[in-house]
Amino acid sequence: MLYLLLFFLALSSCGIKANPKPLPEPSVEIRRIGERLYVRSLQGDVQVEGFEKLDGWFVKESRHALCFQVKRIGGKSAKFCAGKPIESKPTVKLKEDAQSVLVIASGFPSYRLYALSEGRLNLPQVAQFKEEYRINKDYFERCYALTGRVDIRESEPYTFCVRAKEAPPLKDVERLGYQVVEGKIYLFWSYTPDELFKEFVIYRNGKQVGSTSSYIYEDTLPEKETTYTVKVRNKLGLESGGVSITYSP
Repeated sequence: MLYLLLFFLALSSCGIKANPKPLPEPSVEIRRIGERLYVRSLQGDVQVEGFEKLDGWFVKESRHALCFQVKRIGGKSAKFCAGKPIESKPTVKLKEDAQSVLVIASGFPSYRLYALSEGRLNLPQVAQFKEEYRINKDYFERCYALTGRVDIRESEPYTFCVRAKEAPPLKDVERLGYQVVEGKIYLFWSYTPDELFKEFVIYRNGKQVGSTSSYIYEDTLPEKETTYTVKVRNKLGLESGGVSITYSP
């Protein structure tokens, strides 16, 4: 008896362990949007037979109802099915004002609104609603795809774009000055940035020489009279008129 006990203790010390618990069957989210089917794993890595991987989703186009196999990497496979696509689109009306667009949809029990990124649906960026949804404008044009929803299926998308709202006027810097220290010239200024602020752009005699998001700019001390101009550039790529100051040796 003592011999058997020592034998099993020796096996344990050699690292021999029981078989690991098998992985569960795959768990997935399925979205049928028109003729396109999207599948995403909710737990672990999977492979979806006959689908293409795109932005974290497995994608396939089909005009018919279909069933497919999903295999959990290192685990079991499971069969999933999706019904045939909804070919119609929702009826949509848009009511626009200076700050927002009210989306009024009809024809389906509920709706999903996706942001469009380079012509593709941004699947994580989705809003769900019934009948009405308000989109607040920003300073860039944004495009969207709206689908009508029945069970897990969604209709062919209705796409539209929301125009950008008018940007506030660009303010120039204030109290532009300079200081010379040990062969360097330091420009400095004051500014109160807004939500569209990107950077300050520095020109020397009309030619751009640098940019910064701070309130000071260092340059080699010019040997002759030089005019510096500081402009404000926003996220839309627009620049202010600029404020200038001239250094004379």
